[in-house]
Amino acid sequence: MSVVQAPAGLTGTVQGLAQQFTSIMTVILSTLDGTIIDVARLAYISVLMAGLLLYYTHAERRLGKDLIKGGIILAILAEFVFPALVKL
Repeated sequence: MSVVQAPAGLTGTVQGLAQQFTSIMTVILSTLDGTIIDVARLAYISVLMAGLLLYYTHAERRLGKDLIKGGIILAILAEFVFPALVKL
């Protein structure tokens, strides 16, 4: 069985392209991580504010209470769980 040798420059070119791809994807993924965390912060702040407004104005106490619970869960996810997943 014979092994076919790749041209000398081809191996270096493929390795260079792989390194460029890796560095570009690292930048893209870190940007996406930051964006997702920022959007999650905006979401839980909005949900908490709506929940507090509904609860304390007595317009919809039950819905307000549910929104407050959901906002707290989103806050925990956005501030503790998502950043821990990024570090993995």
